[in-house]
Amino acid sequence: MPNQRESNIEDFAFNYIPSYYTTRTGIETIIVDKAARTRQGYVADGFFSFKNSEKSLFIASLSTKNSSSIASLLTGYKKNGLSKMRYLAAAVLFAIAMFAGLKAAHWTLVFILPVAAALAGFILYTVLEKKHLKRKVEHLLDDIMRLPADERWLGISISSLVFRNNDLAKHLLCICQRRGVGVITVGKRSKVVLMQEPQTQTCRRGDFLSHYEAEARIRKALLGESYLRVA
Repeated sequence: MPNQRESNIEDFAFNYIPSYYTTRTGIETIIVDKAARTRQGYVADGFFSFKNSEKSLFIASLSTKNSSSIASLLTGYKKNGLSKMRYLAAAVLFAIAMFAGLKAAHWTLVFILPVAAALAGFILYTVLEKKHLKRKVEHLLDDIMRLPADERWLGISISSLVFRNNDLAKHLLCICQRRGVGVITVGKRSKVVLMQEPQTQTCRRGDFLSHYEAEARIRKALLGESYLRVA
């Protein structure tokens, strides 16, 4: 029997997110776009727009571009934890300290210094590697914040089980929560899992649609005659 592969989030998110907003708001007319470009040149992999109950325009963006990179980091950490290099670093420091102690003919250094050096090296390497992995995750989320929207979404092609007992995955969710980003995943069973809901942002001037090249087309489609009269 062939092994199942992870489903692509792109095949499911464009149905899931409109359904999410229809269920939450009762709005049925939602315009769905792919590869929506901002006036600054950034691209939203998914773009969802509708007129809310207050008759103003609501915009949601979806980022899936870094899905495979994020999934690789989280899955690798889940399966293997940190790299084996920290053990090698500890062994090298142990050998150097042992050599130094023997050369100095100081038996206290021979028995104490190698262990202390190896332990310190192991701990330091572990701390630095964890920080490095967390920075990589944070860097992969930077693109989402360049997409102006009332709500932002991150889609990942990964099983939700990878998030269990996974400190790196918890860090991802923590950063997304801090930035107000919603997270959805899809795994081998082709089921979309809502890991975290997005937080609504406030646009200081007008609405977020003004940041996108498709502004005129979407305004006309959603506002109709009222937009034409203003224009």
